[in-house]
Amino acid sequence: MSMNNTLLALKKRFLIPGVCLVGLCLWLAFCKSHYESYWNGTIHRVQTVDFNLLHHTLPATLSQLILAGDDEAVQKVLDSTYGIFGLIVTDAQGKEVLFGTKAIYKRETWQPKLSLEYLYEQKEPFDLLTDPPPLRVQYVHASPRVDGVISAVKPSGKIIGRIYYVRGVSPGFAEDLTGAIASNWFEMSGSKRGYILITLIVIGFSLALICLILWRKRVLEMRERELEHQEKELNVRRKALEQLNADIAAQRKRKEWLEQEAELAYRRALKIKEALVGLKEVFSVSENIQDAYAKGTDINIRPPLSNTSALIAEVENLLPELTQNAKVLRSQAEVLQSYCAHLETKQSELQALLTAKSSAPYLSPENRASLGNK
Repeated sequence: MSMNNTLLALKKRFLIPGVCLVGLCLWLAFCKSHYESYWNGTIHRVQTVDFNLLHHTLPATLSQLILAGDDEAVQKVLDSTYGIFGLIVTDAQGKEVLFGTKAIYKRETWQPKLSLEYLYEQKEPFDLLTDPPPLRVQYVHASPRVDGVISAVKPSGKIIGRIYYVRGVSPGFAEDLTGAIASNWFEMSGSKRGYILITLIVIGFSLALICLILWRKRVLEMRERELEHQEKELNVRRKALEQLNADIAAQRKRKEWLEQEAELAYRRALKIKEALVGLKEVFSVSENIQDAYAKGTDINIRPPLSNTSALIAEVENLLPELTQNAKVLRSQAEVLQSYCAHLETKQSELQALLTAKSSAPYLSPENRASLGNK
C-alpha cells in the first residue's frame, strides 16, 4: 500500500530524471565490470597463453637467428606481435637493448615506458638465448588464469642474450569508454561491443521502467477515481437510508396513533351499546307503567321530553356507522403495519448492501450493475 501511495505522489518531472540517474549509475557499474572482465581478464589470459607458446619456441628461434647474424629476420620475429605486446632482446647481462618490437597497433601503450628499469619490473620472467640454441623450455605457465610460472630446465651453453616479454598496457576506464562511445558505432570490435550492448540494455530497461511506472500510476489513479465515485454513491445511499429510517419512525408513530384511535372508537361503541341496552330497559319499564295506567292504576308520570323510540332508533342508526369506522381504522392500522414491515425489510437490505460495498474497495462491473439496479 505504501508503494502505491509513493507512485501516486510521484511527479513526472521527478520520475524521468530519477530513472535516468539510476540508469546512469547502473550503466557505469556494468561498464566498469565489463572493463575489468575484458582487459584484466580476457586480454590478460590471452597474453598469458601467447607468452607460454613463446617460452616454448622463441628462445631457440632467436638464438639461431642471432648466431646466423640475420638481424632482419630477428626484427621480423619481434614485430610479429604487431605491437600489441613487446619482445625485447638484450645482451647477456641485460644492460643493453639489442633488438625490440617496433610495430605499433593503433596506439602506443608500453612503448613510452620502455627502459631497462621497466624491463626489470616485469613479472614475466625472461628467457636466456644460448649457443648452442636451447632445446627445452625454460619456463611454463601452469594455467592462463595464473600469473606465476614454473621453472623447468636451466639451459646449458654460452649465454648470448636475453629475451624479455612486455605485456601490453590496458587503457584507463575513462579513456576506453570515451573511445568506444566517440568512435563509429557500427564497428563492433574489442571492448566496444560490450559497451554498446550494455548501453542498449540499460536504455531499454530505463524506458521499460518509466512506461511500467506510468502505467501503474495511471491504473492507481483510475482506481482512486472509481473509489471516490463509489464513496459518493455510498453517501447518497446513506442519506436515503436515513430518510427511510425517518419515514419508518413517522409511520410507526402514525400506526400507534391509528391503533389508539381504533381502540378509543371501539370503546366508545361499547359504551354506546351499553347505554342502548340501558335505554331499552328504561323503555320496557315505561311501557309497563303505561299498561298499569291503562288498567286504572293511579301513577303520576311526568311526560318525556322527547320520544323514546326516536332516540333509540337514532342511537341504533349510529352504532353501525361507529362499528364501521372502528373496522376501517383497524384495517388501516393493519395496512400501515404491513407497510412498516416492508420498509423495515428494505432498510435491512440497504444496510447489508452498504456494509458489503464498504468492505469491498473494488466492485466488478457485474456487481456494480446489480447495485445500480437495486
